[in-house]
Amino acid sequence: MAYKVFISHSTRDQQLVIMLANLLTKFNMQVSVAEWYLIPGQKLDKKVFMEINKSNCVVVLLTKKGIRSNWVQQEMGYAMKSKIPLIPIVEKGVNTKELGALQGKEYIEYNPGKPQQALVKASTYVKSLKLKKEDQEKALLVTGGIVAFLLLLLLAGEK
Repeated sequence: MAYKVFISHSTRDQQLVIMLANLLTKFNMQVSVAEWYLIPGQKLDKKVFMEINKSNCVVVLLTKKGIRSNWVQQEMGYAMKSKIPLIPIVEKGVNTKELGALQGKEYIEYNPGKPQQALVKASTYVKSLKLKKEDQEKALLVTGGIVAFLLLLLLAGEK
């Protein structure tokens, strides 16, 4: 199953979103950006929250534009409430004290003059989450195989 990343952002940050999405797809991740997948007639909040629920993590772009977006704030809050890992990228100069949800939490600082640095850090971190999930899934498969083998031995012994 593909590792899915939802990118929360202001629609004014499309260039940054595209750069991040390109990096993530190079690591074989599926990227979800709300406005890239139109579902005419569906309520926007339902669609966005459904996409967040289907995601393994949420990268939130807290740029000077993004910080003012009500959608970004709602998406960030929803991800946190749903216990979906949140990777905040905060533009240099944004007052993080205004972000109550991020109080005491680490984030990746984004310099608009050198966006690649923050995007590579975020992509690398998301890749580490993906690898950790894959390792957990492999461990579960091995454990399941061992249990199945032991059950077969037990059943064979009863005959």
